[in-house]
Amino acid sequence: MDRISHLPDEVLSRILSFLPTKDVMRTMLLSKRYKSLWITVPRLEFDELTHFPERVSLRCPDPDYGIFRRFVDRSLMSREGLVLQSLNLKLGRHSTYDDIEIWVRTAVKRGLMELKLEYVYYRRGFVPKSLYTCETLVVLNLEMGCLDVPDLISLRSLKTLTLKSMSYSDENALLRLLPNCPVLEDLVIQEISHSETCELVFKIVVPSLKKLSLIDAKITQLLIDAPSLKYFHIVDRSRCLSFSESINIHEVVEAKVEVILSRPEKLLHSLASVEHIRLCLSASEVVYPLGSCFHRLKHLEVCTCKSEWLDLFMHLLQNSPSLKVIKINQCHPVTNPRPQWKQPGSVPRCFSSNLEIFEWIEYEGRQEEKELSTYILKTAVCLKKASFTAKSTDSNKKLQMLQELALSPRVSSTCELVFN
Repeated sequence: MDRISHLPDEVLSRILSFLPTKDVMRTMLLSKRYKSLWITVPRLEFDELTHFPERVSLRCPDPDYGIFRRFVDRSLMSREGLVLQSLNLKLGRHSTYDDIEIWVRTAVKRGLMELKLEYVYYRRGFVPKSLYTCETLVVLNLEMGCLDVPDLISLRSLKTLTLKSMSYSDENALLRLLPNCPVLEDLVIQEISHSETCELVFKIVVPSLKKLSLIDAKITQLLIDAPSLKYFHIVDRSRCLSFSESINIHEVVEAKVEVILSRPEKLLHSLASVEHIRLCLSASEVVYPLGSCFHRLKHLEVCTCKSEWLDLFMHLLQNSPSLKVIKINQCHPVTNPRPQWKQPGSVPRCFSSNLEIFEWIEYEGRQEEKELSTYILKTAVCLKKASFTAKSTDSNKKLQMLQELALSPRVSSTCELVFN
């Protein structure tokens, strides 16, 4: 019995939306019902590179682009009067700007809500102008194109914007774009493409922004004014990054920070509201921001790749009374001299009231590692679990490290020691 045929049209349309568009169109051959049903599918996906699988297998370098263009034209033009929820375009070296402009303009007229536009072969194709005035667009994902922002912009529904491996027509392109996205909540900027001599000054002034991710963006100077921001993720090891005097991100709840800064205290001071933070800081001088107290911090993760980590870590412990989870991890190769352990004059408040989980990944059993670990074991009153994952695979070394930790006194009678 054919159970699928008895399903309502809206359910079948939903099922078809998970198939490649080329396969969806083939369902027209099944019956008269499917001949018109495929047009109602709310999601369309076109990939110029995989549209000719039989020719690709024969290593044909120049498949008939005209077939692909007509296929996209027909798919979009057939949807007259129907809302297009999502359009995914992956374009190769044959797609022209005029074709892309027509496709995007047609999708915009269909009430487009989500668009992913990906250029390959490093073509740096310009983003179609019609896209900047799409007032129904909610999600926009652009990859390996060029952002040439016009003066007339209206993206009043846009909530999620992802810019990956993009180039920019000028240094103010992003500054013109973001103020015209009044409800933007999630912004991702990754791997900016620009000349080595070009200095990018980024100003992110978005009152509605809740999530911000800057990954390998190679930004020279960064100004952030995002008073509603809750999640902040930044990775920048270019050694060129500096923050402006004012960083308005004082409501951040979760942060992942992996940067090389000459003086990171300005950034740390702006993150005093976090509850969960992952830090990998490299600096010529680490000066802890005086007066900063991380009252809400419950989960702290630090990387040990730089010698400054231990001093910063101890400052954070002293100023994080609500801390419940500590995770130490060596995320990158160690290049600097190992730090020296200095026992603090007073036990951190979180050790006597809140700390429950202590985890060390890539544990090597070095002197400062042993001294810090044993200090935590003998002072953390509420500790429930102390977990160590050895970096060495040598069974004798692992046994020796386990014995050293097992013989260390533990003030918490309920603390479980786990060694992997």
